[in-house]
Amino acid sequence: MSAKHHTPLAELTDSELTDSVRNGERVEASLTELYHRHWTAVRAFARTCCRDAHTAEDLTSEAFARTIDAVRRGRGPDATWRPYLLSVVRRTAIDWTKTARRSELTHDIEGWSDHLAPPTDSGEQVALRREDDDLVVRSFRSLPARWQSVLWHTVVEREPAALVGARFGISASGVGSLAERAREALREAYLAAHAHSGQADEECRSYSGPLAATVRRKGRLRNKRIQRHVAECVHCRRALVALTDLNARLRVILPGGAALWGASWHESGAMR
Repeated sequence: MSAKHHTPLAELTDSELTDSVRNGERVEASLTELYHRHWTAVRAFARTCCRDAHTAEDLTSEAFARTIDAVRRGRGPDATWRPYLLSVVRRTAIDWTKTARRSELTHDIEGWSDHLAPPTDSGEQVALRREDDDLVVRSFRSLPARWQSVLWHTVVEREPAALVGARFGISASGVGSLAERAREALREAYLAAHAHSGQADEECRSYSGPLAATVRRKGRLRNKRIQRHVAECVHCRRALVALTDLNARLRVILPGGAALWGASWHESGAMR
């Protein structure tokens, strides 16, 4: 019998608990620990998708059921469960838009569904959307762990400032300041990635600074040359939209994108 069998479940990582389920060791106890560890946060995210708490409970249960089924079939999350579960919540909610449960969901879900490249989109539009998503995720990953964490908790999980402050050992007002600095750093990282992406040319790179200044001022593009460039350049126009509505963009992309990378900050306790 392995030493892990004698280790208290609360001390095991998500990855070790997943191995226990797949190996048939302490299956029910391991799943109970995973429920206890992630249920509240996943339900909170599901609540942002649903018009009432009862539907959110159903959506959360379905996300866990799908994830557990995937694990038992040798698929599903290999590391932490939280990003994977949030991705399943998102995908399940989109699936429900095609059923009678559509009326139980918020309007945000329609935006998610539209974001997944409907069949009428051209190949170029799909490629641009995927590149934009990748830029957002890569820019997020480039931030220090503390900034990643505050954005995740305040924007994606929409936790109250007081709760986030308790996690970080700062005041609720301090959370707002920290989150704003993190958003500004994310915008800068996104623009840097945008300027050096394959779709950007020299003209795009020259307008990176003015675009950032416009977003910071929350104003209009006043320079006629920049206006003309943005009107003609799909790549820069999408970048401007992404930066202007950054919170909504993060809520749409990160739950799915986070499942594709192993973020160390939530294993260190920020999302545990």
